Amino acid sequence: MTGPGARRLHMVTLVITVLVALVNAGLAAFGILSPGAAFGLWLAVEIPLGVMVGIITVLRIRSLRREGLGWNAVLDEITGKIAADLIRFEVRGYRAIWLFVRRRYDGGGPGVVPLGYTKGTMGIPMAFLVACVIEAVVVHVLVPWPAIRDALLVLSIWGLIQIFGILAGRITHPHLLTDSRLTIRAGHQVIVTLDRQDVGRALERRRWEHTAQIVDDDALYLPGPDGTCLDLVLTEAVDVTRPAFFEHKRATASVSRLSLQVDDPEAVVAQFRAARPRPEQFRTEA
Repeated sequence: MTGPGARRLHMVTLVITVLVALVNAGLAAFGILSPGAAFGLWLAVEIPLGVMVGIITVLRIRSLRREGLGWNAVLDEITGKIAADLIRFEVRGYRAIWLFVRRRYDGGGPGVVPLGYTKGTMGIPMAFLVACVIEAVVVHVLVPWPAIRDALLVLSIWGLIQIFGILAGRITHPHLLTDSRLTIRAGHQVIVTLDRQDVGRALERRRWEHTAQIVDDDALYLPGPDGTCLDLVLTEAVDVTRPAFFEHKRATASVSRLSLQVDDPEAVVAQFRAARPRPEQFRTEA
């Protein structure tokens, strides 16, 4: 169940199942089918198709696992790279919300210092969050058809959760500094993991020339709306992974300087001047 034929069969049955479900729901919502007829169609057609898709999916997963593929690779193979990236994005958003509610962060542990980078960057996402709340209220008041109104309300709530997941992801995935390692992140994505001695100098310096991530003149910029405020000059060039939403679109680049926006650049510089990081002041994820 791993060849092109199995992949096509899986995709065809999945598409047919989704289309039948959407058509059935649409006919029932607009009153073309009675609730009893829609339920009968669901029992007669959608359940058998769903069972068939489930069986084919399980067989393909077992075959791919026997070939030694990891779970991420299996997900890429089963759903396609774009769909797999979307699924991982949503799951990571729910996890970030869970960490945020518990006031914890990803990758914590003894001797790990989180270096936040969200100060001054949350205005636009918060505006989108407020706009989504207003949209949900307006739609609920103005749309006269109950079925469409309920569907739009569900979509609005789902959109609110996604935006909140993005916000929580940046808060709960700070850069991480230990006595031996530095991990630079952009949300859930790890940009580069450095040995601490790879950082030759840490300088508090404000740069305004870039407000979007870019590689320029052997330097990677990870700015906020006001540019960057911290330069990490490396002892030698390293390969970094540039941020991108889709994992298969992430390119690498060789840089010798990292220009970052961090919440407290003075404290980060002090950390690099110290022999060891100061003790962690926040609760960490077990």
